[in-house]
Amino acid sequence: MKKLSRSILCAALAAIMVLTLTACGSKKDEPASTPNNEPAASEKAPDDGKIKVAYSNGELVNAWRVCNQKEMEESIRAQGWDFITTDANQDPSKQLTDIQNLLAQNPDYIVVSPIESEALAPAVQMCEDAGVPLIVIDRTLAAEVGGMYKTVIAQSHVISGQILAERTVELLTEKYGEPRGNVVHVQGQSGASPVIDANKGWDEVMAQYPNIKTIATEDAGFTKEGGMKVMEDFLTAYPAGQIDVVRTDYSDMTMGAIDAIDNAGRTELHGYIIGEGGHIKCIEKVVEGVIACETQTPPYFGTPVVETIQKLMNGEEVPAYQEVPIKVFSTADVEAAQSYLKEITDAGSEF
Repeated sequence: MKKLSRSILCAALAAIMVLTLTACGSKKDEPASTPNNEPAASEKAPDDGKIKVAYSNGELVNAWRVCNQKEMEESIRAQGWDFITTDANQDPSKQLTDIQNLLAQNPDYIVVSPIESEALAPAVQMCEDAGVPLIVIDRTLAAEVGGMYKTVIAQSHVISGQILAERTVELLTEKYGEPRGNVVHVQGQSGASPVIDANKGWDEVMAQYPNIKTIATEDAGFTKEGGMKVMEDFLTAYPAGQIDVVRTDYSDMTMGAIDAIDNAGRTELHGYIIGEGGHIKCIEKVVEGVIACETQTPPYFGTPVVETIQKLMNGEEVPAYQEVPIKVFSTADVEAAQSYLKEITDAGSEF
């Protein structure tokens, strides 16, 4: 397990996340980064001579995304740069339109967090045609870095998938004396690169264990409501004893799945839930023994984006791929999870 590093502090976020970005800590004298304040396609942001950074966010459906948006804006504005942003609301077509609209406002740099890898690949040519350097964060595009496409800053979800698969093998071997059992997968979104990559890592490990089978997979849209509904479907289809491990792709879905499990009285699944995300509520569930393993990439991409832009401004080369470290919380090391939980609780952070 990797040693936990101290996270950048992030203010507690309001429950209604998309419509209350300013409640997460936006300064009173700065415009909120909500879609309601986005410049229209025909508008031009003020040309005040400052560096202008555009940010196309694929979605703002959960706490991770909102915290990342907040930190991105704060980091960029702290440099005295202008910041313009859009929210695609999980719609790839809208995100391509968003990118076109942002490029029409002549930014110096554009940052994109793509909702889907294949569907957003045309953004690379759009930036090339506009002559605007492109930085991709969190997720990847189905395109090679080069030209105006400068770098990808992301975690390795392949590694995350491998970690979760390895923990699953441990759990099932402890349970049955051999690596066998049934897994259900509460999936985020099939076309999203984190899901694609995590599945790749998972499959690489599970190729060695043919008696561990994923018996059901269903998209839940990275939301708590989606996770609860999908898990309810799984529990109806598979009575007690037919599901051994529950795998999810994000903390909100994990918490929804846990609610479904508890409501159905299926507590035999406690201790056999694994997932990605690393929200404080899931780390609490690791400490309680309900979640067996939770991986996390802290939602703080603003700082590496600023550092990357500064290097590009100075004419320096930047790596095509910049990897963000993954944190791991597991019932195999509850003390480490407790320590990190105290750290972020004291900081008033969700991650």
